[in-house]
Amino acid sequence: MKYLKTLNSMTLYELRLLLRSKWLLNFMILLLLMAALFYFYGLKSLDADPSEVKYGLSSISSSIDTGSIDPSFFGLEEMPSDEPGDSNNGKAGYDRAIAMLMNLSLWVLPIICLILGTNAIVADKEDGRLALYHTYQMPFFYYLLSKFTALCISMLVALGISYGLFGMVIAFTTDGAQFNFFTTFFLLNIFLIIIFSALSVLVGSISITRMQGLSYALCVWSFLVIGYEFIIFSIIDWIPYAQKLNSMLVLVLSNPIESLRVWSITKLNADYIFGPEYLLIHKWGQDGSLTNYVILSSVLMIVISLVLANFTIKKRRERIG
Repeated sequence: MKYLKTLNSMTLYELRLLLRSKWLLNFMILLLLMAALFYFYGLKSLDADPSEVKYGLSSISSSIDTGSIDPSFFGLEEMPSDEPGDSNNGKAGYDRAIAMLMNLSLWVLPIICLILGTNAIVADKEDGRLALYHTYQMPFFYYLLSKFTALCISMLVALGISYGLFGMVIAFTTDGAQFNFFTTFFLLNIFLIIIFSALSVLVGSISITRMQGLSYALCVWSFLVIGYEFIIFSIIDWIPYAQKLNSMLVLVLSNPIESLRVWSITKLNADYIFGPEYLLIHKWGQDGSLTNYVILSSVLMIVISLVLANFTIKKRRERIG
């Protein structure tokens, strides 16, 4: 009980420091701008040119003689929905504008969390607060956990204020499908904040100076956002064809950027863009397995990041003495 009170007080102290930060205010304004873009640009583009998966003769405006064979086998008639009662089934919330806004979230939020979390830990190292904490004989994991929790709460507050305003507007002015698309984007941002807050703690524990921390944060961001795709394309050709699909899915789940991208696309009813080779993704999306896999991989990344950060910072303090 004593340790829980200590952890609570440490988290509140770190939270006060972050909420007073000018960086957080600037990030909240940026998130507000991203929410406005989603409402005025993303959702409006869906209204102007709705993306809907169509099958059958109505999609090609021609008549094709299939003889005595059921034309539905050729996709020439609209296939019955798996869930006839779902009015949103078949309406895709994915087009060029939504793809651009999704990439914007996948690029911007990770670097924001990495910079803010890394600077928070490196500042304690440079100012001597971490050395002072070492004299209290408290576990370093409490310090790292308080940093992680405070960063998550502060960023989620900024996200809730910015997206919450437009969420209320969308809830009262649009249909249920568009609100579901907004919810998908909101959950995507929550996942990004939590995962990359944990990674920022790891980067901060490794870094010594602010400049080094910024360099490491940019390296991690560049690798996960840009370099990881080229690695997948390079090694996937060396994998036997029988294991290629499962290997690709494992590689995707190993990167939070790619796993959340795939998860978001399935939630926007646009998993048809993956092609017939990846019908397994559609199956996972329908039965909820994909969400479970993404959550499991995210939890593993968070736990591994915090454990490695605790090990790194403890070893460095022991070496210093």
